[in-house]
Amino acid sequence: MAKSRLYEYKEINSKGAIIHLARYQGEENWKFHRWDGPAVEPYDNSSEMVKSYYLNGIEYGYEEYMEIMQEREGLPWYKNTSMKNLLSDYRN
Repeated sequence: MAKSRLYEYKEINSKGAIIHLARYQGEENWKFHRWDGPAVEPYDNSSEMVKSYYLNGIEYGYEEYMEIMQEREGLPWYKNTSMKNLLSDYRN
């Protein structure tokens, strides 16, 4: 039995740019989305597209995007070593 994913991801080459799209489980529409960099990346100087940063379909400026990326936490709370004492309360 195949494991179902929470999202689908695809890249499209169009008008001299690579466009990164994501669709979450239960949704019909694809959204511009990319955590690693711009969701719209022009690779050709004559491209109609401009470099754009999107998260979940919402466009951000470069400064806003970088601020959001810096605020992200690397580990979930239950894998953080400083939270290990809380885990003992929930274990059998």
